[in-house]
Amino acid sequence: MDRKKVVPLEDRLPQLKKERKQKANRRFIFYASFFFLLILVVIYFQSPLSKVSQISVSGEQLASSGQVIQASGISDQTHIWDVRPATAENRIEKLPTVQTASVRTVFPNRVTIQIKEYDRKAYLEKNGGYYPILQNGALLGKLPGSGLPVDAPILYGFSRQAELSAVTEGLAKIPQQVIHSISDIHYIPGPTNNDNLVLYMNDGNRVVASTTTFVKNIQLYPEIAANLPKGAHGTIHLSVGSYFVPDSAKSSAQN
Repeated sequence: MDRKKVVPLEDRLPQLKKERKQKANRRFIFYASFFFLLILVVIYFQSPLSKVSQISVSGEQLASSGQVIQASGISDQTHIWDVRPATAENRIEKLPTVQTASVRTVFPNRVTIQIKEYDRKAYLEKNGGYYPILQNGALLGKLPGSGLPVDAPILYGFSRQAELSAVTEGLAKIPQQVIHSISDIHYIPGPTNNDNLVLYMNDGNRVVASTTTFVKNIQLYPEIAANLPKGAHGTIHLSVGSYFVPDSAKSSAQN
């Protein structure tokens, strides 16, 4: 029986030749495909197709998309493989309005840039114009038009950088809920830093404060306002201690 299972070599040769030919064909197809792909890659890298054809920017409001693209150092003459996302992000984040930036390359030749800008914490009124102040303290150029900004407090009478910095730095530390309750802040020059700020609140009250204690004391306002008599409006003093003077008491004193 063992002899019947033995296949003579001459009978196996056609099968062996066929298998070897199949292996050779597969090897040829593999090398040919790799070589063809390599040629395509070389052609792509040497052709205009490898240059950046589109740069899209999202998240910009204060800075223009053109400013962001220019800061990134990427242009339509940049080859896609020359784009260094980390380097471009660092360049963009040097813009005074940009807090963070994310740069991504999208095959074959697109670049996307997503930025997060600093919040506007206040506007400085100067010569009839309004200049945005960001949470990092950067003072931007004058707003176009003559409309009154409503998304952040307006600062009036601030001519000295020390007082302006104290208030803007303070606003950056105050919860957004408190900032939204402030309509505008007036600086009242005086011999001391006591009672040199008057804040007009959106609920009709006024707050007298000091630049030295402004950050700490203004955060007490929501609790103080919630405990005022219903319908009462007046002035809340927060420079030294805290007390409320209703408008009715002020009118009676004048009479």
